[in-house]
Amino acid sequence: MKFIYFTDIHLCQGEDSPKGVELCFESMLSHNPEFLINGGDLGITEEAINIYKEVTKDISLPLFMCNGNHEMCSGYLPQEQAGTTHYSIDINGAHIVVLDVVRYNEPSDEHPRNWYGLADSVLLSWLENDLKDLPPETPLIVVSHIPLSTTFPFRMGRASEIIKPTNAVTNADKVLDLLRPFKNVATLHGHDHENCRHFVDHIEIMTTNAVAGNWWKASLNSFSPHGNEPQGYRLLNIDNNGTITSQYIAFQPQQHQIAELYQHPKSNRCFINVFDGSPKTRVVVPQLGTLPIIDPNAESSIGLSNHLYELPKGFRIKNVVVDITLDDIDSTQTQLNL
Repeated sequence: MKFIYFTDIHLCQGEDSPKGVELCFESMLSHNPEFLINGGDLGITEEAINIYKEVTKDISLPLFMCNGNHEMCSGYLPQEQAGTTHYSIDINGAHIVVLDVVRYNEPSDEHPRNWYGLADSVLLSWLENDLKDLPPETPLIVVSHIPLSTTFPFRMGRASEIIKPTNAVTNADKVLDLLRPFKNVATLHGHDHENCRHFVDHIEIMTTNAVAGNWWKASLNSFSPHGNEPQGYRLLNIDNNGTITSQYIAFQPQQHQIAELYQHPKSNRCFINVFDGSPKTRVVVPQLGTLPIIDPNAESSIGLSNHLYELPKGFRIKNVVVDITLDDIDSTQTQLNL
């Protein structure tokens, strides 16, 4: 079964967002998916909602929605309903769960944002009840706008938010505990405008870059502000054995590439930046061997993307041939230029 997850389209921000969203839908539908999941953040104005409805009105595929924080700004979601709109769907043997982890916050000096992330007792009870009769071999996909596991706040040098976190979800660990009994399980997220794939035990956590990238600030060339990945979406497949695999795809074909040679401007450290890399990704430079992925929890990773594979100190070659294997399959050899 093939389906697509896309997120953070942010209509009516920056430049050319309606054109970009139309191009993205054209690209997504070309894969003939069985359904689409929108990960939230349509935009911050009522006009954005109207444009989204116009762009999607003729789409015949099921198009599911997971509310983001900006749905409360645009009026798409009443503030009093935030954090309550959970639902699940069974499709071709897979179980899809959509969780609303965004809650409204009345802005104050202490908490200036109008949202925070929370999996409250009502959500946890609802999820436990939803999963209780589900066989453990059932492929399980869980969607929430804010990631259930992330190093993003730390890597971006932000102070830890213990109360009302805006880039994390309070009680996320309790959600993950409810998912552990399932053999094939993955979670899908947006919010952070980056690709970030990692694992909590056997659960794959997949945060996907925004369709808007850097909020359309450079129109259709608004690459991610954190990891420089192109604007795109995630194509997922669940095979007959229940195994879940995915591929990140740029919605403009000329931007689709697996990696880049990257030099950090402040430290001059050099990396292979694999745009959808994960702990299972293997990056090999023939004359150097296998490169290590950065530790996202290390102080030296503050200000960096999580999908960087470091080259030796003093590395100054302007182009390099590299073998990249994503998730133990599809080895690709490519030449990267600085």
